[in-house]
Amino acid sequence: MVFKLSIGFLALATLASAANFRRVACPDGVHTATNEACCVFHELADFLQTNKFDSTCGEDAHEALRLTFHDAIGFSFEQGPSVGTGADGSVILFESTELMDPANNGIDDAIDNLKPLLSMFDVTAGDLVQFAGAVAVSNCPGAPQLQFMAGRPNATHPAALGLVPKPEDPVDMIFARMEDAGFSPTELVSLLASHTIARSDTLIDNRQAVPFDSTPFTFDTQVFLEV
Repeated sequence: MVFKLSIGFLALATLASAANFRRVACPDGVHTATNEACCVFHELADFLQTNKFDSTCGEDAHEALRLTFHDAIGFSFEQGPSVGTGADGSVILFESTELMDPANNGIDDAIDNLKPLLSMFDVTAGDLVQFAGAVAVSNCPGAPQLQFMAGRPNATHPAALGLVPKPEDPVDMIFARMEDAGFSPTELVSLLASHTIARSDTLIDNRQAVPFDSTPFTFDTQVFLEV
């Protein structure tokens, strides 16, 4: 009798598991998803790859990855949500305010590239920024495949100026700012790995897109050896 009950429970569990993995057809007739709400991200990924990134680890992809950090770092445990709520798309929704922060110099290109998509796809600004960054980095050889979770609400106010660390800030100041956002020094070093595909328009006078290392189109550890 116990054996029969066990088999019965196993069958029910199997059916429940199968139901959880049942996929639905997306409206585009191409993709399927476990949740219909995810279909828009299939369409968005296709659009980004075709019209923004050309499926390459180029300048637009680099800038999209940078934007993920500049949006998400607008957060402070010490000061609370009044100064920013993190990865909420405020950098796009309140660009005129956040671009006044010197640390955000140069991110306007990425904002201009992505902002029109808010009227084309039913996604929030925060989801757009983080999803675009995940899609972008997937084009770079050696890069990790980043997990994406949807559901960020739109920002209701801009992040306070001064929350984005600047390269010229003292190390102790950078550590303190990142700790206030929830990152340890070790995690900060891991975040700096993103600079392996970074290029700068201000590093050398009168030169554009100067790479930080000799392999700016490959996600590797070379930046730690050369910078």
